[in-house]
Amino acid sequence: MISSFSDAIEWDQLWPVNVSKDEEMSIEGHLAWISAYQKAAESISLGNDLHFDTMTFAGPVMQLVGLTTELTLKTVLRGGGEDEKSLRKYSHNTYQAYLSARNHFDEVKFIDLVFSNTQHLEMPDEVRLRLAESGEPNPRLRWRVFFDHLRILDETYDRPYRSRYIKPGHTVLPEPLILLAGTKILQTAMNDMLERARGLMKE
Repeated sequence: MISSFSDAIEWDQLWPVNVSKDEEMSIEGHLAWISAYQKAAESISLGNDLHFDTMTFAGPVMQLVGLTTELTLKTVLRGGGEDEKSLRKYSHNTYQAYLSARNHFDEVKFIDLVFSNTQHLEMPDEVRLRLAESGEPNPRLRWRVFFDHLRILDETYDRPYRSRYIKPGHTVLPEPLILLAGTKILQTAMNDMLERARGLMKE
């Protein structure tokens, strides 16, 4: 019986590795910090009027969503045993961080859970047309693939940091609510595992 998000995506039972009280508190602190960014990102992303403001969407929305995503994935890796020096190699590249982070959970089950939590979202017409023209057999499903949005996010959030500094030219932006659905699942799974770790330490 599945009783938690960590069970649902078969989270690595050894995560967090080498748990000391100090390390557990450090990871808890990171998750509390991420939660603050998650709430802010959800708040601004759910403001429908902002979707018609290109500057707000391309700048503050993408920056908040990018930071939430980066911090979430790096906390997965931190709990998996990577130290500060090791985490620096990812810089702000969320896709590369995800490729390492997915070693701690079942990626197919994670993607399926993102799908089930984003069914209500409306796909933009321009995206639907672009995917249909490329021959994609199921545009709506493909649009909701979490890691595809990471690659798009990195075009603005990572170098040349277009979500921070205004740059001329056309850009493609990800759907923030798909990314935030994924980060929320990962954060909840990590909190589940910390609860279990606390229980084991008391025994």
